[in-house]
Amino acid sequence: MLKRRWSIPMLGLLLAAANLPDAQAAMPVVDVRAIAQMVQEIRTLQDQLATARDHLTQARQTYQSMTGSRGMERLLSATERNYLPADWAELAQALQGVSGSHSALTSLQRTAMADNAVLTTAQLGYLPPDIRAQVDAERHATALRQAITRDALANTSNRFRAIQQLTDAIPRAADPKAVLDLQARIQVELGMLQNEQTKLQILEQAARADEAARRQRDWETAVAGQGRFATRFRPQP
Repeated sequence: MLKRRWSIPMLGLLLAAANLPDAQAAMPVVDVRAIAQMVQEIRTLQDQLATARDHLTQARQTYQSMTGSRGMERLLSATERNYLPADWAELAQALQGVSGSHSALTSLQRTAMADNAVLTTAQLGYLPPDIRAQVDAERHATALRQAITRDALANTSNRFRAIQQLTDAIPRAADPKAVLDLQARIQVELGMLQNEQTKLQILEQAARADEAARRQRDWETAVAGQGRFATRFRPQP
């Protein structure tokens, strides 16, 4: 009976000792190297993300520097660009001394007419109406050509100064887009200036054509007058 009492506790101890390695094997094991490698990978990913953000920021800055408005279209807004007659109707109005939409040109024309005039108003009053009309037409035509030339010279000089201002502004541009806009404005201004030169040549040709037509009318009027003059001296029976 005594042996049987002691054998039960001993059996429990033996079983506990036998199961001790299995109990240690069930405990969690910490892999320090794996954790360190994972931390390093996370840091690498963080660095890559920061680099990607920097690249994105630079890309946005580059995009913004190449797009959008820089306000260059508002430069030289006060420049006079429509100082020449646009068509034959406006040129005919200017030849007749009508202001129309070119009051500055008409003012120059009147000044030139006053400077060129030799015959006084009283002297013109002694001339026949058709001769007075011829003198008046010649005065308007000559003064208009002088006015157009003087106005074109002044405006061309102002345009060159404006183009020089645009060129001087290029070094002060804030980004590449502003530089490109300034260069584009310079090209546009040069194109307009060239167009004005072409328009001046055409206006000169138009003025010459009008002068030739006026001379033809004067010649035909003289021929018609000579014909009437011949009929005045018919012999009387």
